[in-house]
Amino acid sequence: MNSSSAQTTARIAHVKAAALASSAFAFALVVWGAIVRINGAGMTCPDWPRCRGAWFPRLNDPVVYEWLHRLGAPLLTVLIAATVVAAWRARRELPDAIRAAWVSVGMVAAQIVVGWLTIRYANSPPSVAAHLVVGFGTFAALAIVALIALRGPAERPPERAAAAPNAGGGRPLAMLALATTIAAFGTVFAGGFMSAAHAGGACGGFPLCTGWFARTYGAAQAIHMNHRYLAYLTFALVLVTFTTALRSRAGLWTLTAAGVAIGLALAQVALGVAAVFSRLNPVVRVAHEANGALLVASLVALTFLSMTQFRSRELLGLARQYVALTKLNVMSLLLFITVTTMIVAQRGMPPLKLLLATLAGGALASGAAGAINMFVDRDIDARMKRTASRPIPSGAISPGHALAFGIVLAILSFVEMAVFVNLLAAALAVTGVLYYVFVYTVWLKRSTPQNIVIGGAAGAIPPLVGWAAVTDHVGLTAILLFLIVFVWTPPHFWALALMAKKQYAEAGIPMLPVVRGEAETKRQIVVYSAALSGLTLIAVPLHVMGLLYLACALVLDAIFLYYALRVSKAGSIASERALYTYSMLYLALLFVAMVVDRVFGGAGA
Repeated sequence: MNSSSAQTTARIAHVKAAALASSAFAFALVVWGAIVRINGAGMTCPDWPRCRGAWFPRLNDPVVYEWLHRLGAPLLTVLIAATVVAAWRARRELPDAIRAAWVSVGMVAAQIVVGWLTIRYANSPPSVAAHLVVGFGTFAALAIVALIALRGPAERPPERAAAAPNAGGGRPLAMLALATTIAAFGTVFAGGFMSAAHAGGACGGFPLCTGWFARTYGAAQAIHMNHRYLAYLTFALVLVTFTTALRSRAGLWTLTAAGVAIGLALAQVALGVAAVFSRLNPVVRVAHEANGALLVASLVALTFLSMTQFRSRELLGLARQYVALTKLNVMSLLLFITVTTMIVAQRGMPPLKLLLATLAGGALASGAAGAINMFVDRDIDARMKRTASRPIPSGAISPGHALAFGIVLAILSFVEMAVFVNLLAAALAVTGVLYYVFVYTVWLKRSTPQNIVIGGAAGAIPPLVGWAAVTDHVGLTAILLFLIVFVWTPPHFWALALMAKKQYAEAGIPMLPVVRGEAETKRQIVVYSAALSGLTLIAVPLHVMGLLYLACALVLDAIFLYYALRVSKAGSIASERALYTYSMLYLALLFVAMVVDRVFGGAGA
């Protein structure tokens, strides 16, 4: 062995030793943190960074638990610094090692801030959950550094070394592994939230709260079941990911990571059940968290291994395709309607936490509907010029992965809104997804020219969701807003259908212009536009809105009717495009007028 080879071997060995030591210590800190929480010692030191005003407090129980946990943080920082130095020296042989090492540095910096917030807010559930997630992330990042060093430079990614094209398992495995890892971190957050909220013992049955068929009731039970639902989702994704890894002819390291993940997932389920039936036995709880940390690290490793064959540009392109599945252009208008409805219901700006939670749930629901819609309509989209470049017909994303993506978004939407908003808003959001998929896309779209009329109810759900998020019920105003969007949808969409009539005919979709002709479609546009105007104005005599809104609505309705009549008489592509474009602006401005009237005009019941 020449001197250069010896130096390379030594540098890699240093990375290996430093990463293994720091990852082992990070894992120990995670486990010790579980012991601190179980012993109720988290607030025995109410100040930070000192403990009860001293750097070295009296080590009487239970202060010793919290103080030792804090003492471990600077020691881990030193070990991480040594890992970064070693990885930097070996950056040519192990370029990915220094990247993962820098991630661990970022995690430590975040943990310092989150740790301070945990003390500042007296172990509040969100801060404890964030503290746990960052701790798991730190351990996982260090474990990746160790994995890279253990593989050595001979196992570099295929684009840097001539490896087999399936060495990482392929794109489907990579995306599944990423989705599973995200779900796992979500489960960790929910678990930390549950623990800090003292909801761990709220449910004594399995798999549901009190057995097989009983429903959950109460805030503590909802928090507990949120953790379980995410755990069930994560377990299902681990199973699918493991099966995909076996079928994809992945390399040895990838298959090993997948095998370790499925083994740890099975153990995690067993430990979770044991924790429930042992009434939160401390030893079982510690084992549950320790195994969870190992499971998350194995999933991060699997994601890393399966993605190493892609360049960052390819990953960004794939991410853009998944975003395209969610139909962001449609989502933006729906979320705008949701927000303005919430302001109308609140008569002012609702609490920021509620607003953000509702927007997140609404975005997930809208994205789910868009993704599943594209899965169902993939044959139609391939035949239409307007939609042929969408992710599925273009071949960027497989139909199965698009469907799985949509289903996961729908589940996350319901869980997120049920926990952070309320159950009614969650149920309404998921109802909108189911209606759009099964009633409109699967049933009506291909069977009747009235598809957009009846199916338009799905797009009218956001006002109900926004109103329910603020008030936890659906009142007269919410129903009126639902009807406005419901009646607005046909003239809006028929303007597009007129422009794309030939494409719809070629695809065999019975849109109104294809079945009844352009003249009837134009007549219906005028009829529905007139009905829409009447519906918007009736809000005033019903004392839902006031004179400020009335003035705005009259102007907006007049312009809408002008464009509708122009389509009816001129029938040009330009007039149809003008109506389609203005109809979106119309709806947004109408809801802005409602906000202004409610907040500044003092109208409404």
